[in-house]
Amino acid sequence: MPGYATWKQLYCEEFRSMTDEGYDTEAALSPSDGEAPLPFPDYVNSEQVTEESERRWREAYERLWALRGNGIRADYRYDEPMGYENIISAAAGCPVYGKLSEEEYRDRIIGAVCGRAAGVILGKPVEMGFDRKKIREYLESVGEYPLNDWISAYSPVLDLRLREDCLPSTKGNVAYVQPDDDIHYTILALLLAERKGMGFTLNDVGENWLDNVPYHWFWCASRQAYYRMVNFEDSIPREKQIAEIPYRLNPWRECIDGQIRCDAWGYFFPGNPRRASEPAYRDCSFSLTKNGCYGGMFVAGCISAALSENPTVDGILDGGLSVIPEGSRLAEAVRFVREKYAECGDWERVCGMIEERYGDIPFCGTVNNLAMVVLALVHGGLDYTKTITTAVMCGIDTDCNAGTAGSICGAAVGRGGIGDRWISPLNDTVKTAILDYGTGTLSGLAERIIKIGLSNL
Repeated sequence: MPGYATWKQLYCEEFRSMTDEGYDTEAALSPSDGEAPLPFPDYVNSEQVTEESERRWREAYERLWALRGNGIRADYRYDEPMGYENIISAAAGCPVYGKLSEEEYRDRIIGAVCGRAAGVILGKPVEMGFDRKKIREYLESVGEYPLNDWISAYSPVLDLRLREDCLPSTKGNVAYVQPDDDIHYTILALLLAERKGMGFTLNDVGENWLDNVPYHWFWCASRQAYYRMVNFEDSIPREKQIAEIPYRLNPWRECIDGQIRCDAWGYFFPGNPRRASEPAYRDCSFSLTKNGCYGGMFVAGCISAALSENPTVDGILDGGLSVIPEGSRLAEAVRFVREKYAECGDWERVCGMIEERYGDIPFCGTVNNLAMVVLALVHGGLDYTKTITTAVMCGIDTDCNAGTAGSICGAAVGRGGIGDRWISPLNDTVKTAILDYGTGTLSGLAERIIKIGLSNL
């Protein structure tokens, strides 16, 4: 197996990715209808995996990959460059943001860190591939729709139990922040900044992961990158192998990984989306390309914009758009959500429009999930509870989206704007699988972030 998947799975995922990116894949073998995308553990192959079948699918993959040499189709309507300067040159103008005082910055960072943690915990139990309708069905069955609190772990009406591993994140059981990759990424970025500064390299990103977190705590492009690093060949220059990680054998290169791992870069650079987006790009480009990178840059830009004087949702989203190409699929999705919500003001209707427009994107995609985050922000209007509950009720990757929306909103409203109801149950305790962190406190995490960010006020 080439890492995270069989060769057949890798082929099916690559076919989709290359087609979405604008490559002409008509000459390639089309995957059979109904192939379920990774990373769902219940993926079922339509044929038994054998040495012979793996050989055939590997050969098919190599033929498919060779089609990249023909370049992007002439009729492809998106402009999606790589390279930081190229990306910024293709982005919209950046607004000017008012600066925070040290006291305001401290409060906002505490709000951002706690807001991220509470959002992740709220969405974690229903991260089960549920869409909006399934989320609503479950919440109605336990008398919790519309969502306004932690979610009950079991529905007697549906005889449905939420994820057993997420019991500590369900109603009546919340007492700390469970280990979660969304939280791990924020801490990993902090560790990277503390040890390497803002001049970290792509190799530093990977080594930071390998030194601190077990393989099984990563998913999608990150897991594949991890696998590739531990299997590097001594006979090939390390820099060459690192440069290949985001592309070859990595059809998840535009997945949600970037969106959930760049909050810290926004925290470090208040009121300066462009400055925040540069380390975010470098972090993401270790394992991601195009919209995968744009997702991380967008989130960092939004958080940086939120960490300013008198933030507004429009100003926050404009900060995010100022660091991604205007002609990208992600920028188009952000504009689409803002326009449709402005027309009708109904989050459920707009959510349905997002599902119709982007419903064929895999569960772990960037464009579909960030569209839900944007919807949660515009509907929430910087009301923290309304923002994170909307993000969860929209479905798809519920813990990631509620965590991202909660982080952005928390950065805008601060600790006081969130309130004790979401923070007190966490008991200022965050548990992780990170070797050089272990169990810590949210307040201590915030203080370490503040120490770095104060120099950029």
